[in-house]
Amino acid sequence: MYERILLPVAEDASPDERYGPVYDLAKRTGATVAVLSVADTGRDSVTNLGGEVVDTLEREATDAVERFAEHARERSIPVETEVVQGVPHEKIVAYADARDVDLIVVRKRDRGRLREALLGSVTDRVIRLSEKPVLVL
Repeated sequence: MYERILLPVAEDASPDERYGPVYDLAKRTGATVAVLSVADTGRDSVTNLGGEVVDTLEREATDAVERFAEHARERSIPVETEVVQGVPHEKIVAYADARDVDLIVVRKRDRGRLREALLGSVTDRVIRLSEKPVLVL
């Protein structure tokens, strides 16, 4: 059913019990989990400060990806990792299309109703833009 599951993670995400269903699904179906983190270079503060900030964003994204990858490896689940730069929802959808993933699994983070109404969320944008099935935890 599923061969490749995309799990995009934010730089501050932690592979806690809420992600358990992703690993359970991958284990049951024999899927590879592709853990992706996007260093969000679209933020104003990032574009104004330059290279050092981008390096910091990439380092934080790499740390997050490795935390999730280790969680998968502990469960003997095949895992791939990647860190890219750009606008998160665009890069997630592009990755899913380019790598022909079967399912995108995202977390809905509570950022406050007003902020999400004004700015939207990565999860909402991925749901709207992706042609791949999206599972929201």
